[in-house]
Order: sequence, then C-alpha cells, then structure tokens
Amino acid sequence: MNKSNAEDLITSWLSFTHIQMNVANELEARLQENYQLSLKEFYLLLFLSEAPEKKLKLQQLESMVGLSQSAVSRLVSRFEAKGCGALERKSCDSDRRSIYTSLTAIGQAKVDKAKVTVNEVLAQAFPLAEAEELLGQLQGLKQK
Repeated sequence: MNKSNAEDLITSWLSFTHIQMNVANELEARLQENYQLSLKEFYLLLFLSEAPEKKLKLQQLESMVGLSQSAVSRLVSRFEAKGCGALERKSCDSDRRSIYTSLTAIGQAKVDKAKVTVNEVLAQAFPLAEAEELLGQLQGLKQK
C-alpha cells in the first residue's frame, strides 16, 4: 500500500468514526428522550427480540452488545430495577450456572416502538443514496 492510499484510509476511518459517533449520540439522545432507554439497552432489547424464543444467555449478549459479562449483568439488573417488566431472568435447566435473559411482551412492545425512532434517525443521518455511496467508498478502500 503506498503512502497516499494509507493516508486515504486513515482519513476515511476518521471520517467514518466521526459520523458513527454523531449518529450514536443522536440515537442515545432520542432513545432517552422518547423511551428512557440508553443505546445499549435498546441493543439488548433488539438482540433479544431477534433471538429464538426471545431469550439469550448473558454470555451470548456480552459479545452482541459489546460489553463485558459483568457489564451486561449490571445492564440487565438496572433494566430490571426500572420495574418496567421488559425482561425476565431465568436459570438454564440444563446448566444451572447459566442464566437466560428473556424478553417479555412489554419488552417487545418497547423495542418495536423504539425501532421506529432508530430508523428515523438513521434515515435522516444516512439518506439511502448517500449511504450506498459511503458503503461503496469504504469497500473501494478495502480493495486498494
């Protein structure tokens, strides 16, 4: 890779991370304002809503949400402390050391509403044509 390509890659990476940070901050603000959810809490609900039987082990959630096991456990505990009834913790029948976190009907309704807001923010931040162009540029840099 020549020096120019390396500099282009760094510049593109910095631009990408700047955009990602701004969008994440906007998502966080809107989710907090409208649903009293953090972005990580939204991710937790989303991944549970997409899981078979709407339940996952805490160990599975840590890699999906991007937090350590103890941080995921604290996140679930804080969520439960809110008393909104969105999550339930259950012991695993086959392995008593494992704990499942499952999404309730209340949690599903909450994530369904929040997804509308998330999609609005993303559509505003990345109009379809611009998003496709940006992804094309990033893929082009990867191939250089």
